[in-house]
Amino acid sequence: MPFKVKCTLVSFIGDPERFPCHFDYRLGESFTYNGERFDGRVCNGLLKNMVGVIWDTVFYGYGDENRFLYLYTGLSARDPGMKQYDGIGFRPLKEAPRGADPKHLAAIPAELPKALIRRPRRFICEDTRTGACFECKPVGLADGGDMLTHYNREMSILEKIKARPGMTVDEILNQFSPWEREEIYPPIYPLNLSLMLGEMATVDYIEMRDGKAYPKNTP
Repeated sequence: MPFKVKCTLVSFIGDPERFPCHFDYRLGESFTYNGERFDGRVCNGLLKNMVGVIWDTVFYGYGDENRFLYLYTGLSARDPGMKQYDGIGFRPLKEAPRGADPKHLAAIPAELPKALIRRPRRFICEDTRTGACFECKPVGLADGGDMLTHYNREMSILEKIKARPGMTVDEILNQFSPWEREEIYPPIYPLNLSLMLGEMATVDYIEMRDGKAYPKNTP
């Protein structure tokens, strides 16, 4: 979490013969976003409608907002000494700082939110005469910008799964020391580890069978 997103031109819903695409997009052309940078050609006519769709796909993938992993991460504080572990330099906070916004202090739920399967998300360019329609899909885990912390944590989990395929959530957690579980940002525990496994399964890094994780198409 979050996801790297690929947006692909899947159709023209307008009349591209009478109103050809001025950006000269072709069917099948795509661009990606990794949490920090876009890779590929992005027409200015897409900007208004694509931002919200890409945002939803980055953070929710095919799921719903109640499976938004940041909700289950907790607060953090800058700590340059931790950069070797999380890639940026933060540590988990055990207590909320004075003056923290109440919305950041809500208790972490005890149960895993139910998954909601949706179709890939789409957006259409502003020139409706042509109507270039793009489909957004999660194609990996985002490793850009501040998303590097969660990427590094999930990659460390993936390495444990590759070394010992077929582990349950509790067995994976036991592969980490208490310090590794609790002092590296983001901290991990059964609920958010389950969400991380779900995200890795979404992009085919692993597969889950009977509650056990197996490596698949690892990056």
